[in-house]
Amino acid sequence: MRNSKDIFVRYNGGRKKSGWARIGTVLFVLTLIGVNYWVFLKDNLTISAPSLEQTVQPPPGIELPASAPLPSPDVPVDLPEEKPATTVAGELQRGETVLMAMQKLGVETQEALPVINAMEDVMDFRSARAGNTFKIEMDKLGKVVEFQFRQSATEIYVVKRENGKLSASRKEIPIEVKVASIGCSIQGSLYKSFQRCGGDSKLANLFMNLFAWDFNFFEQAREGDTIRMLIEKTYVDGKFMDYGKVLAAEYEGQVVGKFSVFHFTDPDGIEGYYTVDGQALRKEFLKVPVDYASAESSSMKKTYEPRRVSVRGDLGVEYPSPPGAQVWSVASGTVTYAGEVKGEGWVVEIQHSGGYKSRYSGLSSVEKGVTEGAQVFQKSAVGKIGTKNGKRDPKLLFTLKRGKKSVDHMRENFPGGEPIPPKFMDLFLKTVSKYIDELKTLDVMGLEDSQA
Repeated sequence: MRNSKDIFVRYNGGRKKSGWARIGTVLFVLTLIGVNYWVFLKDNLTISAPSLEQTVQPPPGIELPASAPLPSPDVPVDLPEEKPATTVAGELQRGETVLMAMQKLGVETQEALPVINAMEDVMDFRSARAGNTFKIEMDKLGKVVEFQFRQSATEIYVVKRENGKLSASRKEIPIEVKVASIGCSIQGSLYKSFQRCGGDSKLANLFMNLFAWDFNFFEQAREGDTIRMLIEKTYVDGKFMDYGKVLAAEYEGQVVGKFSVFHFTDPDGIEGYYTVDGQALRKEFLKVPVDYASAESSSMKKTYEPRRVSVRGDLGVEYPSPPGAQVWSVASGTVTYAGEVKGEGWVVEIQHSGGYKSRYSGLSSVEKGVTEGAQVFQKSAVGKIGTKNGKRDPKLLFTLKRGKKSVDHMRENFPGGEPIPPKFMDLFLKTVSKYIDELKTLDVMGLEDSQA
């Protein structure tokens, strides 16, 4: 039985929409998408971003300054690290190579090696010595822009980087040469006399070495003997640097008489020292085998005078010397022995032409290359004189023999070298005449005292 309170609801969900209704719905959706694109997206793609003043409005009554800085981003940005351009300088130390010295100042090996290789085109680094200085300029990336190596005031070598390439050259240093003169009377030692007359120990050594073929100053010099000398002096930027060639020198002594030597370069470019009559100053043998100019001490004591001694029945000469003095070969020849001998130290023996043989004992060391069979030249260094058992007065023992007979080399008249060729004799005599006139005008300091 049907209840009169029941409620019936009509359901139309099952009725299908017509085709026109579905098409209308699609068109409505497409229209809606197009309107949204036009209003929101299109404007954002074509209109530039608003300025800070447009997007951030200050509160009422507060104005932002016109130069307010923009906020920095919170995310850090990594920039390439750059070093400041620098210039560093250094000095070569004992036992240190140029590469080691550059590395010590912060130059990378890959930067230093190309610089050294470029420098070898103009300089032999084997000649580099402790005390040589250098300067390096580097850019912000640590690359060497310029490298300058100084061996002396007149020997400067430079490597520069231009257009990415390294080029080396020797720096031209203007040198001024002046001719100086000295006249002096011997009072005391030769060294003290030179110093008293305005010279120095180096000038005294140059003078002594010039006469090393003819006499021994330690044995034959006397108080009151006179010295006259013309010599070149070199200057760089007005500063005295060194002595040049001795142009003329004269020694007038009570034992040796008057002896003069002159420098001459002939038109063929051959130069040397000659006596007033054109004979070569260089002789077959030196009178003194010790180069006192190379000694560590510039002073010259009276105890350094040589003395004749007997060596196993043969004549010999002892040459006391300051430590470090070099020993010369008195003539060209062939080394027949170089080694240590008990009780004598290092010993060198040299065979010369004409049957002569020289012997040098008491050496503290032998020069590199002085070995049996080696060829040496006159004035070649064969060794050094040094301290022995703590003593401060070392000495060289020198002997010279011809065959089995001892030779007193101090008094032997050895033959000389080639004289001035006849075709250049007139030119030589004109040069010598000019030098003689200049020597005559020199005042001799101390001459009045010695005569009195």
